[in-house]
Amino acid sequence: MDAGIEDEIIKVIRDATQETARTEWSSAQTDSIPPLYDYRFDHVREVVRISRSIAEAEGADKFIVTMGAWLHDVAKPGLGGKNKHGVEGAKMARAILESKGMAHDLIDRICEVIEMHVGLTLKQPLQPIEAQIVWEADKLVKLGVTGFIHYLINGLKIRPGRNLRAFAKDLHEFIPLATQIANSMHTELARKMARERLQILKDISENLQRELIWNGD
Repeated sequence: MDAGIEDEIIKVIRDATQETARTEWSSAQTDSIPPLYDYRFDHVREVVRISRSIAEAEGADKFIVTMGAWLHDVAKPGLGGKNKHGVEGAKMARAILESKGMAHDLIDRICEVIEMHVGLTLKQPLQPIEAQIVWEADKLVKLGVTGFIHYLINGLKIRPGRNLRAFAKDLHEFIPLATQIANSMHTELARKMARERLQILKDISENLQRELIWNGD
């Protein structure tokens, strides 16, 4: 088969599909009042859910954990956000909670949790335990099927033009960091969840590479 002809056909198909894809995605959002996908709220809601489960298992203060989890990314409403979002988020959370008339001692504890949730890995557990729990929940959401789906959806916006091979390569390269994240868990339930979610990511990566016969190029 003439390689030149195939290259020409590929260009025709790519040009046609890219034009249609741009139109389909833009019109889908124009025609919809809700966003096509609200990543940040979905992420925060999962962090709250996981935080509550770990707090219950650890006998931690569920109210502090819950409020800290809901507000941990208040300085990051979308994919971006403020620099030093833990510190900035604590300031914003303090203003919100003060406006609701919450006691200052509770506000201090919640803001401490928010300030400490940043960073992808830990060598030592955080204190108080409520800070460790929110940190763990925030990182657990980056693992497993949940983390993979979030990565796929966000990748469409952050790095347009991605394809299956690019996603497979990125996921393969993320596994070492994902392993470090999983090894940073210190509560018993979080360690268990991290092991399971890390294995899921590894399985997805291996199967995706196998399906695409990916060779690293």
